[in-house]
Amino acid sequence: MIVYHFISPESALKALRDRRLKMTRLNELNDLHELCIADLFDSDIKRELEIFKNRVNAQYGMICFSAIYHDPVLWGHYADSHRGVALVFDIPDHKAITINYQPEQYKQIINTAIHCGEFESFGLSKLISTKFSSWHYEQEVRMICDLNDHFCQIDAKGNKAYFESLSLEPFGKDALKLVGLIRGVRCDLKPMDIAGELLAADTLSIQDASIDSSTFQITSSNAYLIHGVRSFSACCFRV
Repeated sequence: MIVYHFISPESALKALRDRRLKMTRLNELNDLHELCIADLFDSDIKRELEIFKNRVNAQYGMICFSAIYHDPVLWGHYADSHRGVALVFDIPDHKAITINYQPEQYKQIINTAIHCGEFESFGLSKLISTKFSSWHYEQEVRMICDLNDHFCQIDAKGNKAYFESLSLEPFGKDALKLVGLIRGVRCDLKPMDIAGELLAADTLSIQDASIDSSTFQITSSNAYLIHGVRSFSACCFRV
């Protein structure tokens, strides 16, 4: 499945240099209603859900994408006001969780989970694939990652930061296959800036975003290739 990850120019260069993306933890999601049921009156069920949320946050992270790139709101919110880029990934279909947008908080989902007997047997993907309907413009796709299987570093604030490796090789084992990059309308990154963070063996397809004045949608130019210039010995990892 082709998906788009919007990111600032600085973070994009860092992702290319380090060949990895930082995961989002489940307690950092931008929809405050996620996994939060305000009108559950049963204290035992609330307690069970809270235990489940804490356990899931300790075990899993995620990377968030969009199924589209043409909505200018996405670029404004997540790509540094169009100064950033959209990293284009091909992720396995079985790992892609497409978000279901609902006008009410999880009532039907929670009732189904309760009917199953417990949240664990119902499954994380069912709970994590629902957001409030106002977020529909994002057309979000998520990939859940087990933290135990991924690299961890301590950031400047003393918090654990987890990363998912990305690959530019079409036959690599990494779930994140980077297949392209779209530069935002206001992006100042030059081709050589991008090439300087790619290994000499790398080739990456680049497109430039522009505004369609008749529809206000974001469009992209014909693709052109950038070849990396960096030696493997120059690789370094920083949080």
